[in-house]
Amino acid sequence: MPKDNNYNYIKEVDKSIGNKIYSLRLAKGLSRKQLAASINVTHQQLQKYEKGTNRISIGRLLLISKALNKNISYFYEALETTNNEELVTQHQRMCIEVSRNFMKLKNPTHQEAINTLIKSLI
Repeated sequence: MPKDNNYNYIKEVDKSIGNKIYSLRLAKGLSRKQLAASINVTHQQLQKYEKGTNRISIGRLLLISKALNKNISYFYEALETTNNEELVTQHQRMCIEVSRNFMKLKNPTHQEAINTLIKSLI
């Protein structure tokens, strides 16, 4: 593999792992600040991890996997089949965010109203 291809592949791996962290964090209902505090980094650093801008050390990834209740192998699944497509689409992110916000609603009447609204739009 030429040097440029190696660099591009590594950047794609960093982005893939970052996307998985981002999606899991949203699914767990954690803010960036909360997860960052639990792994002892700033929220800005965590943002760089999630975007694939900064590479994550194996030790830090272990802390992240524990904080998100995932096996570390989860972050490496499907890397060999990864092409340049984003693994988590904007649509999937929005679904996760909507679900997270819905779970924050404590009033069952409000939850039912939101559910009825969504059904009416389909």
